[in-house]
Order: sequence, then structure tokens, then C-alpha cells
Amino acid sequence: MNRMIPMTDAVRRSTRHDVAAHISVKVDGAAPVAAILCNISRHGLVIDSLAALSEDSDIVVELIPGTQAPARFVWQDSFRSGLELVDPLKAEDYWSLLQQLDHCSDAAE
Repeated sequence: MNRMIPMTDAVRRSTRHDVAAHISVKVDGAAPVAAILCNISRHGLVIDSLAALSEDSDIVVELIPGTQAPARFVWQDSFRSGLELVDPLKAEDYWSLLQQLDHCSDAAE
């Protein structure tokens, strides 16, 4: 099922980085669900997960242990979902996070 919610131009212009990292997603306060982070920008991310997401979902992603970020559902296509971060990542935090995600994906191989 394909659902689209319009995103702002600023969000669409964010530079995206492809990654393959294991993360978790909490939906509506339930237990975390495993997900694969496919790509990320300062404003959002694409995940591959069995998490049941909708426009009404209260979503929190844990990108690395101890780093949680609230997010909004934007679109879904099969098991892939696009999420917009409620609070965009600051540039200095973003680059540090990318390095940590890269390290996490190397350790998982």
C-alpha cells in the first residue's frame, strides 16, 4: 500500500546517505520492533521493517543505543517506510551519527 503525505521543500532537498544499520522502532509505546535503516538525512529516514505504521502513530526510532528520536510517518511501500524526524538533526550531530552508524553496520557483518 502506498500512502503519501506532502513534505516541505526543505526536507526533500536534504542530502541523503545510504546506510544499512540495525535500529529499533517503537510505535505507540509498544515494545521496540527491529528495523533496517536504509537511508538517512538530517530531516528523515527510510526504514525496512514489519512495524505497523500510520499517520496517527506515535513513533520513536533508536538509531544507536541511547539515541532516540521522535518521528512522523510519511509514506509506506510494502515493508519500506519513510519517516520525518520531528526535530531535524543538527549538522554536527548528524556527521557524528553517520560515523557511528557506519561503525555499527561494520560490526554487524
